[in-house]
Amino acid sequence: MASTCSSREVADLFAYEARTQTVLDIEAAMARAQAEHGHIPKSAAEEITRQARAELVTEADFSEEYSTVRHRMVALLNVWRRSLSAEASQYVHYGATTVDIYDTATIMQINASIENIDACLAGAIDAMSELALAHKSTVMIGRTLGQHAQPITFGKKVSVWIGEYDRHRDRLSDLRERVMRSAILKGAVGDYSGLGPKAIAIEKSFARELGFAKPYTADWHGTRDVIAEYGMVLSLIAKTHARIGQEIFLLQSTDIGEVRESLPEDVVGSSSMPHKRNPIVPERLIHAGRTIPRLAEVLGDDQVNFYERDNTSRLSPIVEDISVQSATAARSLTRLIGSLEVDAEAMRRNIDRTSGYAMSQRVAFALAEHMPRTEAEALVKQIIRFSAEQGIDFEEALNTATEVNMYLHPTDITALLDPTQLDQQAIAQVEAVVADAAPKPTE
Repeated sequence: MASTCSSREVADLFAYEARTQTVLDIEAAMARAQAEHGHIPKSAAEEITRQARAELVTEADFSEEYSTVRHRMVALLNVWRRSLSAEASQYVHYGATTVDIYDTATIMQINASIENIDACLAGAIDAMSELALAHKSTVMIGRTLGQHAQPITFGKKVSVWIGEYDRHRDRLSDLRERVMRSAILKGAVGDYSGLGPKAIAIEKSFARELGFAKPYTADWHGTRDVIAEYGMVLSLIAKTHARIGQEIFLLQSTDIGEVRESLPEDVVGSSSMPHKRNPIVPERLIHAGRTIPRLAEVLGDDQVNFYERDNTSRLSPIVEDISVQSATAARSLTRLIGSLEVDAEAMRRNIDRTSGYAMSQRVAFALAEHMPRTEAEALVKQIIRFSAEQGIDFEEALNTATEVNMYLHPTDITALLDPTQLDQQAIAQVEAVVADAAPKPTE
């Protein structure tokens, strides 16, 4: 997928002129496909294609016509026909129905949005990969259930994010295969009636004219599962945005201070407390993780419709809202990661807050080479309790424990309690994740 990461580009897809141009492009593609199979005159198709210009259906003229007919397709056609000859007017929108045109327009908007959002995710992965490699050996405390666990590297943490977004790109790619088969031209009740004896072949040509793959033969207007899936994938992505936003929100809190969002100097954190430097983008990402899934629920509900083609939903504004919000959030994520400040010294200070306890597993494993593992773990736990009760350093407590001295020299203990002594597999893991997510030759 080749596109730029721009929420403005996605928003522009749904603006009046772009939306109108998309509809006219679809009408022109349909006319060319019908002419290819002899269903309408070639001259009519050529003129329809030539006159498929949004400037011929201004928003003012459309709005005036719509105020009378109260039907968006009829209003558009009525205005557009003023610029068409009698022959072209006769054959424009020939045998089609409104939902064919607007369903296909929605699919085209979704396809373009997927390309844009995917480009944002690719950019975010690039920024994360650079960050992960730069900090593949930067130790920090790993936390589980809100407690200090054992040391990891910041690169490892970021590599988890990379893995999530790489899988999201896979989901977008899989989804796009179904989107590319969803151009639709099936007539009023979805059985090709009114489209002539070559209707199925015409639909295939119609899809090809628009750059899409062979369309699904089964009518999907009343189900809209592909559009619902689009919402579900965006919902999953938004939840990852929220998780990472929340992680950065917490890590840059005053009491932890391990990372910091880069902000211009003139940004105001508080109207009453000059010292505050409040998170901005992390909050936006958390919010996106709440609103986008709600919009996805509406698209999921839209699968439940009456009979063949009845529709009680207002699909277009939901698709627009979720697409623009998703592109905006993805763009915000990329910018946040690309400028994130990492405080390695604060990370080390936080590891040291528990006086070496975070390396207790290493000590237990070393002792387990000389005694049953359960006894080694129980011994280390006992020494930790003694250390805490006596208010002495963990290393000192280990060095004064006879059961430990029998097997471990003080230099061994010092090495075991050094968080910078990293398992090489942990570093290799970060490098492998980055390599797996690197752009493929086909991208």
